[in-house]
Amino acid sequence: MNQYNAYEVPQNAGMRNSSLSGYNGHMEPLTKNELIALFKDEAPRDLSIPDLGGVDWAILDYFGWISDAGNLGFVVIPIGDELEALKMRRSLSASRKPKTHMCSWCHHVYRGQGTALFSCDVAGSDGRRIIGHHLCRHLDCSLRIRNLASDPPSFMPETIPLSQKIRRLENSVFTFMHRTNQMGSLKH
Repeated sequence: MNQYNAYEVPQNAGMRNSSLSGYNGHMEPLTKNELIALFKDEAPRDLSIPDLGGVDWAILDYFGWISDAGNLGFVVIPIGDELEALKMRRSLSASRKPKTHMCSWCHHVYRGQGTALFSCDVAGSDGRRIIGHHLCRHLDCSLRIRNLASDPPSFMPETIPLSQKIRRLENSVFTFMHRTNQMGSLKH
């Protein structure tokens, strides 16, 4: 039994192998045209793709960004030999009262407004079923698990090795995509 058993990808997930290709801790660089192709149901102007020139791909486990309007989040993650894409709605908390929140993907703990509720319709439910998670409001989990984000530091820092944090993060993203039927490799 290996030490990652709690975070293993389900064997029946429709992937060519049972490990996530980004496990070594980085994504391959993507172009704007590749991102547009992954989100073929979206108009390119609605994607609000950020400038990719300054992206440090070597530290990303997935690539995520927020639309210019702030109400949508986009995620691209390598799974097996494929890139999977996810579009989510983002709702910021209106509460002025400071609360402690934890990101469901990277487990970064914030005092205050560090997370947002990201949700999406379950594919095939005709909008009758929605799944959501509280995630880092800027989708910067890769920076958080490596302690590269300048503020705020985690209220409750973890002591597990980075390799386990990466594996947990990637599996959390995979599980969310699987639960929402958003993975293209599972739709065929």
